[in-house]
Amino acid sequence: MATLIVTLSRLKAATFSTAPVAQGSACRTETITMPASGDLVANGEEIVEMLADADCWVAIGADPDSSLATDGTGTARKIKADVPYTFGIQDGEKVAVEAA
Repeated sequence: MATLIVTLSRLKAATFSTAPVAQGSACRTETITMPASGDLVANGEEIVEMLADADCWVAIGADPDSSLATDGTGTARKIKADVPYTFGIQDGEKVAVEAA
């Protein structure tokens, strides 16, 4: 079964003069078996890193829907296998995923 590893992290942008760096000490990680929504809900985290072992569609939101509408629209993003992707996330949001 295909999986997506989701890691939520905080930023410490105020202390850096260059690009902000995600803070590892407060990271929370889960593995989601496709298709499903994750259980982790952002609570102060601003960064979500995702790494899938198969090409997939992911959506981030309060009630994310990783499926595409029949007209090709939707909130999902396609990500490629074995490539880490980093996105911003807001309080109350989580991740949903399904195989491409």
